[in-house]
Amino acid sequence: MKKSILFIALALCFGTSQAQFGKLIKKKAKAAVEKKLDKKGGTGLSSRTENASGMVGSSSTSNQSSSKSEYTDEEFKAELAKKYPNDQAKQDLYYQKYLEKKQKDAEANKPKAAAKIGGEFLYMSYPFAMTKGMSAVGVDRVKLRRQMTDMGDNVDILPSQDPEYAWLRFLTTPELEMMSPEGYIGYELVSGMFTTKVGPDRSQTLELGTGMPILVRGMLIAEDIFVIYAGSHQGGHAFNVPSYMHQNDITVLNIIGKGEQQFHLDWLEKAKPIVKEFESTLKANYDEAAKATRDAIKMPEAGTMNNNTSLINFAKEKVSATIAKDGAKLLKLTIESNDWNIVKNKYTGHIMYRWIKGAFTEKNKNNDCYLQGFLIKQQYNGSGYSSSEFGGIIHGQMPYGQKMSCDNAN
Repeated sequence: MKKSILFIALALCFGTSQAQFGKLIKKKAKAAVEKKLDKKGGTGLSSRTENASGMVGSSSTSNQSSSKSEYTDEEFKAELAKKYPNDQAKQDLYYQKYLEKKQKDAEANKPKAAAKIGGEFLYMSYPFAMTKGMSAVGVDRVKLRRQMTDMGDNVDILPSQDPEYAWLRFLTTPELEMMSPEGYIGYELVSGMFTTKVGPDRSQTLELGTGMPILVRGMLIAEDIFVIYAGSHQGGHAFNVPSYMHQNDITVLNIIGKGEQQFHLDWLEKAKPIVKEFESTLKANYDEAAKATRDAIKMPEAGTMNNNTSLINFAKEKVSATIAKDGAKLLKLTIESNDWNIVKNKYTGHIMYRWIKGAFTEKNKNNDCYLQGFLIKQQYNGSGYSSSEFGGIIHGQMPYGQKMSCDNAN
């Protein structure tokens, strides 16, 4: 009896060990197939290494991006059938994963679009300085990241010391993109600050950024070639169009691109006429918009009070003397009011004075013409009104104070 019990116990232990061993074998087989899926199932991805120049490129020892898979689709199916002969669901699952990975690899190996910026670290012609905590860090290599945001098409410059930190951000607008030279895209600095050397001998240090009197722009010249330039500007986006830089003040601050020195020297020479052409186009657009606005400004129509010769002569005398202090000359004057406007004390209702308004055009010492306004007052003395007083030039009230065409001002 004892021998029988011992034999049964040994048999059970052996069966349990066999079952556990069988599970272990199945796990290993599954892991092997999954490993083969990861290793052999795709089309092969080229690895990337960083060469001695600091540029990121394809490794010569890695698989080529166009390398052929070790299995055809039918061969891979047959391999799965061997591994899982009694489990069609598992065959289908792993075959689907194989197809998904194959598709993913194919997408990854597609050539980059010509207008896109790569992910390599690129060299700068002149090092910038970025503020990191309490210290300034020199930057000579950066990464360009181009992306679409809710504001539009952005180019971010990320320093190699901290590639996740968007140090400078440039934004293009439909106007800037439309007016850029063919094949290029102009951008404007919208966030970030940096310090750089400027001038022909690079002996001056200048801090640049948004909110400065000097405008900073960038231009995407080609894939992975970005030019940063700056200059004093005109407009401040007046007339709903972008500002433009004065031609003689444009300075190319930096070329971001490949590491060869000659590459940067060539582009420092080639970039300036390109950005000057861009700014010239912006100036033409600005001038056109400004002219259209000036042409729309007209002298207001004369009112009934314009027939009063003594009031007209009084207004001309006072206006001429006032604007002459600033070197301006009176061109044309008219009274707009049809009658006097009476002003009363808001508490007692007693009359205080009456007034009329008029408009005039002037040419200032820069030969620019403006539309301006003026007031004439007469004080109430209890029984009548006193002689006329000059109420001064009207400020901060449309349409006065606007530049106008000198053809309309005479």
